[in-house]
Amino acid sequence: MNWTGKKIHFIGIKGVGMSALASFLKNEGAFISGSDVEEKFQTESVLEKIGITPKIFSEKNIAPDLDLIIYTPAFDAKNIERIKANELRIKELSYGEALSQFAKDKNVIVITGTHGKTTTTAILGQIFEAGGLDPSVLVGDNVKAWQGPVRIGKSKWFIVEGDEYQEKFRLFKPKAIIIPSLDYDHPDYFKNKEVYLKSFYDFLNENKNAKLVTTVSVLEALKARGETFDVEDKKIFTESNFILPGEAYKSNCMLAIKMARIFGISADDIKHGISNFQGVGRRLDFYTKENDSIFVVYDYAHHPAEIKTTILALSSKYSEHTLVAVFQPHTYSRTKTFIDEFAQSFEKVYAVFFAEIYASQREAAGDINIENLIIKTHKLQPRVYRLRDFEPETLKKYCLKLEKPLILFMGAGDIWRYAEKFAELISSVQLNPH
Repeated sequence: MNWTGKKIHFIGIKGVGMSALASFLKNEGAFISGSDVEEKFQTESVLEKIGITPKIFSEKNIAPDLDLIIYTPAFDAKNIERIKANELRIKELSYGEALSQFAKDKNVIVITGTHGKTTTTAILGQIFEAGGLDPSVLVGDNVKAWQGPVRIGKSKWFIVEGDEYQEKFRLFKPKAIIIPSLDYDHPDYFKNKEVYLKSFYDFLNENKNAKLVTTVSVLEALKARGETFDVEDKKIFTESNFILPGEAYKSNCMLAIKMARIFGISADDIKHGISNFQGVGRRLDFYTKENDSIFVVYDYAHHPAEIKTTILALSSKYSEHTLVAVFQPHTYSRTKTFIDEFAQSFEKVYAVFFAEIYASQREAAGDINIENLIIKTHKLQPRVYRLRDFEPETLKKYCLKLEKPLILFMGAGDIWRYAEKFAELISSVQLNPH
């Protein structure tokens, strides 16, 4: 599709993917407008950079001369602007459809799977950048080196994080694929593990000529042929200055190294790209400084496997600290499906505080609540507490009694806001040296 001169309106423009796509299409010569809810989003700084100020939803935003509406599925056909667009018979594309249209003439590398997509995509993007391939990159969160989730390049290379929810990743026809991990997730869409795995199996069959890089466990789970990291990849990793702790992040980095080597990027350029990597937003994000007496960390972990991985990474690196988890479950369906696994995820922390379940707009509460998870967890972890309406003073008093407290906030909802507030609250607190 030729985007030049097209008047395009984004419904739900503050989403990470939507704001990134708006950046790409504006760069292609399109005239972009967009709207969303009034709530403040981290992506607004990205939009501000490209001269877009999101409006609040109103049918007045839908002008008759618009060429295209791009909407996020979070806002269905009952949205006031989508109703108006339908009345005016303006063409509509979902975010996934529009993104796949943008990617049609590109050399696409899709990073998909359950965990590790964002980090792997960002690392690979920075390696390709260091290798002089000038890629466009779309990541599911802010890349610190780029101060946003997007890099606009001039080449045909397009490195993209492929969301598995609603099988959006299957809209691409990639040249190469990375799958960092596979664990059953999104039970509101995939009814069981077999259906979940089949989606990836089918994707690989649809793209048999694409180069596949993944782990041995994923190759076995999908009965697929592909490549995984080898001795040379491990050697390059060892000689690189990689900042993130833990085996999972190490695996993500080595998969990116393998893919880069497949496309001819030199070991020196790979190391340079990794040294430029400063991390991504909402992944082991420290809201305090290394010499502070209380550490406050936020991580996007919202699946039991991610929680265990995050706790293991931090407890290994900061073994002398007292690790307290503050977790906000994301969606009723995920909480209900994995309640036993969630309960088992916090055995290695000193204590855990549970915030209320962050509900998706797509679902009703059903027959699950936070008390169900608290009861289950209490059988395995003696120190389990409930945070009602987020009580920072309660958490502060608790932490001040501990030896070198490290407070780990986790969840995919709005728990990051509470992490920021809590970090501000304790910023003036200095514990007595022990």
